[in-house]
Amino acid sequence: MPSIESRPTEEELERLFDEACLAQSEGHLAEAEQKYFLLLGYFPHAAVLHYNLGLVYYREKNFSAARDEFATALRNRPEDSDTLFNLALCQKKCGDNDAAIATYLDLMHITPDSTDCCYNLAGCYRDAFDDERAISWYQQALALDASYLPALGNLAYMHHRHGDLRQAEGCYRRLLALRPDDESAQYMLDSLLGSSRSETPDAYVESFFDDYAAGFEKSLVDGLGYDNPCQLQACFATCCRARQLSGHYAQGLDLGCGTGLGGVAFKESVGILHGVDLSANMLVQAAGKNCYAALHQDSIAHYLLTTAETYDLFLATDVFIYVGALETIFSALRAIARPQALFCFSTEALATQGYQLQSTGRFAYSREYIDHTAAATGWKVLATEATSVRKENDRWLAGDLWILQLAE
Repeated sequence: MPSIESRPTEEELERLFDEACLAQSEGHLAEAEQKYFLLLGYFPHAAVLHYNLGLVYYREKNFSAARDEFATALRNRPEDSDTLFNLALCQKKCGDNDAAIATYLDLMHITPDSTDCCYNLAGCYRDAFDDERAISWYQQALALDASYLPALGNLAYMHHRHGDLRQAEGCYRRLLALRPDDESAQYMLDSLLGSSRSETPDAYVESFFDDYAAGFEKSLVDGLGYDNPCQLQACFATCCRARQLSGHYAQGLDLGCGTGLGGVAFKESVGILHGVDLSANMLVQAAGKNCYAALHQDSIAHYLLTTAETYDLFLATDVFIYVGALETIFSALRAIARPQALFCFSTEALATQGYQLQSTGRFAYSREYIDHTAAATGWKVLATEATSVRKENDRWLAGDLWILQLAE
């Protein structure tokens, strides 16, 4: 702590605080951080300084540091609603869902009419696969504000995931009545009604995965037993040995790369790997895997039709379930494929012919459809293997792994 002799006057300290706040408001975050640290040297327990510093760290996306500052601020202001709310946000960002739930519940005792708190708490339960509690809190948010469309959209999704299709249909219809041009709600309603669809709207894919990016991987792997990328890599390795292929490729493209699990599984099998995904938040997660030389925010079809790159390995792990008809993509892949390129992907299995939008909002494919599409677009099937894709309502979903090669 600075000595008494060097301590600034009260006016100087007030001016320093005003300068820190101004720098923060104008986005000069490094300057604001420096000035708040100077002030903390004189007032180490000042809650407002720790709170403001937490806001600075949050804007810098340093969520663990922000969490610690908000926690420190709470020691002197244990019932400050803003601090509690921001602490919960940071706990969630840091992957501590249980801590975020506990903090939001504390906050609800202080501000029981907070729509945002209800909504965020529901999201925590949603990511923890506690569907009943998630539904309850989304309903409470809507009871406070019936026009809160994000809560209505998520409530529809939770009813859908929970298997209460009648309730889900009602929510989607309410959402469309309030927002008739909502492509995502219309798409999900169509899936429930069994309507014929040939593709998934980009808007649905982008918004869905942007919303779930932070907790998506943990939920998928820990909650649903998802291991599709590793299964596909094992199928690829077996196929390469059986066909006497090298098993290592120069430049690969991960279609719909998501959080990068496919890149991790195949990183030893490719020299340079690119990824493409519609969701910016997913790409942030993928970048942290340090296995991609380049990441592109784009739809799969648009990227394939506009890129100047060529590849000799293509991956698509659990991606086509959000695509629909595959003829365009298979043809576009051939156009940028190097000689003898491999194309490795997975599908959800369909017992009938063709492909079909399921009530889950995902597409499933018959083996006959993939065989026909591959042959029609210049690919030959090297290997097909039945697999379990993930759990759904405590049951394993059947799927297929595919290894294709560019036909000569």
